Amino acid sequence: MKKRKKGRVKQFTEAEMRKGETGKAETVSTAGTVRKKKRVKLNQGRLILTVIVVILIAVVGMSIKNVFDLRAEQKSLQEENQNLLQQQEALEAELENVNDLEYIEEQARIQLRMIKPGEILFVLDKEQDKDDSNGNDEKDN
Repeated sequence: MKKRKKGRVKQFTEAEMRKGETGKAETVSTAGTVRKKKRVKLNQGRLILTVIVVILIAVVGMSIKNVFDLRAEQKSLQEENQNLLQQQEALEAELENVNDLEYIEEQARIQLRMIKPGEILFVLDKEQDKDDSNGNDEKDN
């Protein structure tokens, strides 16, 4: 018995089987067609793979952008929350003073220009106050 050589098994196309009838030229053209079909299939496969990769990159990029946008929004909201908490503390402190009689009297004197019996109220022009504070009194010149 003959030993069989290991290696590839050659697949014959119909054209190669008819080799004796038509000649070698047909075999080459059929093999070229098979190669072109394989190339077309490979190119289509590569194109599909490339499109899938591009879509995945776009989706991941959008997700990363959304994460960064959300973190920036979270940071701004935390800052706004801190400001509102400080404002709330200031308003609570003012609320405690509102019921105090001394605070009410002070606000009545400042805002309503009220005086106690026996006191004298001096009302000065605001323009004259500014001139006196700068030392530009017209009488001194």
